[in-house]
Amino acid sequence: MTTTKIEKAGVCFGIGRQGGSIVIDVRPHHDTISALKGVQVGFELLNGITLERAKKILDVLNENVIGAVVTTASDDKTEAASG
Repeated sequence: MTTTKIEKAGVCFGIGRQGGSIVIDVRPHHDTISALKGVQVGFELLNGITLERAKKILDVLNENVIGAVVTTASDDKTEAASG
């Protein structure tokens, strides 16, 4: 039987760079989502998007997104064996 685990965390966004690309980074307020521990998530923007445009996108995200939701499925047998 498969069980579903839902975890939530408050997030904000920041601008970073990877090489020449502008990246919108997801920055969790706390390390509360176990599936994302040690993981960095970012969104690479299209080539040609200016830093000014990226900041507008960043503002929209920070004004409208309050959190991240991660849903994981696990097999009860596997979880019972490991727990």
